[in-house]
Amino acid sequence: MFTYLQQYRFYILLFFFILIPVIGIDTSSRSPNQYRFYDKVIITITEPVQAVMSWGLEKIALGIENYLYLWHTHRDNVTLFDENRKLLNAIASLRETEQENIRLQKLLHFEETFHIQSVTARVIAKDVSTEFRSLRINRGENAGIKRNMAVVTDEGIVGRILRTTRTTSDIVTIVDLLSAVDAIVQRSRARGVLEGYSDDTCQLKYALRTDDIVPGDILISSGLGGIFPKGMTLGTVSSVNRNQYGITQEVVVKPSVDFSKLEEVVVIMNGETE
Repeated sequence: MFTYLQQYRFYILLFFFILIPVIGIDTSSRSPNQYRFYDKVIITITEPVQAVMSWGLEKIALGIENYLYLWHTHRDNVTLFDENRKLLNAIASLRETEQENIRLQKLLHFEETFHIQSVTARVIAKDVSTEFRSLRINRGENAGIKRNMAVVTDEGIVGRILRTTRTTSDIVTIVDLLSAVDAIVQRSRARGVLEGYSDDTCQLKYALRTDDIVPGDILISSGLGGIFPKGMTLGTVSSVNRNQYGITQEVVVKPSVDFSKLEEVVVIMNGETE
């Protein structure tokens, strides 16, 4: 028997290969209640194989679809992230431009209020020394700036020009130890000399102990010395200490200009206040 199968195995296999398509065509042309016995046997045998093949093909198709979907999603995420970064940078730039325009409008209004010929400059450096508190601006001799010219903002007096180059100038601020500005208490007209004391405070020196000075009083420039025009704001009195003896009193002043946030200044070429 085995020898017979060995001898005619080619014809037997050929017969089965021809028979299977015929049976497949025959079974597909009938309704389920017309299946023959051998149809049911073949379906029973091939059903697990068909199920495994169908499950495998479905998983492969689903995997390919998910991979393509994730690949496109990753690409879209990269594109959206790049666009979002560009938009955030553009918004930040617009906000900075808006704030700069607001500051420059205030300086322009200040120049119109005080009849002055001036040059607007940008602060480009600050002195890191603990003894000197100076600034550097991006305008110099080429713009007509000279030593001892007054430097102000719409908030008040910043200081005076100390030295210049062709393209830059250094400013001695009113909080610098080298600074001295003749000042008047706006309310009582008491006088004194405003000198630098710390990073954010000044002292009103030589104010008489009998002078009427109280916290909250505003100090303005007197105009003496020919550097600062009269009537420009210097700061506000924050504390007053009258000693029992002596002829002067200790007056601490907070400058009207916030030097930690100073970005643009006005250099007064010549002029006088209203």
